[in-house]
Amino acid sequence: MHDEAQVEHDGAKRLISEIEMGKPGENMWEAKVTVLSEMIKHHVHEEEMRDGMFAKAKKSSMDLDDIGMQLAARKKELMKDAGKL
Repeated sequence: MHDEAQVEHDGAKRLISEIEMGKPGENMWEAKVTVLSEMIKHHVHEEEMRDGMFAKAKKSSMDLDDIGMQLAARKKELMKDAGKL
C-alpha cells in the first residue's frame, strides 16, 4: 500500500511541477490539470475506503494526534524556510 501511494504522490508532484511551469492555453496544460484532478480524487477515495490507509491507521497503535502535531510543526518549518509564512 505504501509503495503504491509513493508512486501516486511522485506522479502528482511531477504533474504539479509541469503545471506550474506552464500556462493555461499552452500545449497539454489543461490535460495535465484534468489528469492531476482525477489522480487526486482516486487517491483520496482509496485512502478513505473502509479498508484504506486511514482506517488502518485508526486501528493501529500509532499516536495519531502526536503524528499530526509533528506534521504541522514540520510544515510550519518548511513554509518558513520557503518564505511563505
